[in-house]
Amino acid sequence: MLPGLTIAFLITMTVFAIVFGTLWLYVFGDGTWPTWLDPLMSILILIVFSGLWMGAIVAGYLIGKQLEIEPGFNLRHLWISLGATMLPIILVLLHQLSIGNLGPKPAGQLCGEYCGDLGYVASSMSPQTSGNKTCSCLGQHGEVEITLPIDELPR
Repeated sequence: MLPGLTIAFLITMTVFAIVFGTLWLYVFGDGTWPTWLDPLMSILILIVFSGLWMGAIVAGYLIGKQLEIEPGFNLRHLWISLGATMLPIILVLLHQLSIGNLGPKPAGQLCGEYCGDLGYVASSMSPQTSGNKTCSCLGQHGEVEITLPIDELPR
């Protein structure tokens, strides 16, 4: 029942995102849309979502009834279910790690947070090619007020 809810929701939102995008690009544009369209689209979204959800429940019931003929526990279905559950979670975690939301903070972010906490207007990092890894906190007129090595920044 719950997987069918999720599948119905995703399909409905995808279909109606395409419908609204098409209406915006080719029919109504950026101007004012007709007022009759809001209730019509709301009703259509509910009808499509409900139909897809009921269809998923019926399909799940029929497939489950066919699988009841085979007695015993099917280990293959367990592994497929675990894989289908873990794969999206792993993909989200890898994505978050790749964009810097997980793991250690980059030196530039540490420098900016340190200077901001001390009340400075901005921060500056030494060029990467200089071999000198420092963080400088800048005053209101852009002058360097303090400089310290990146390794000494609180983490």
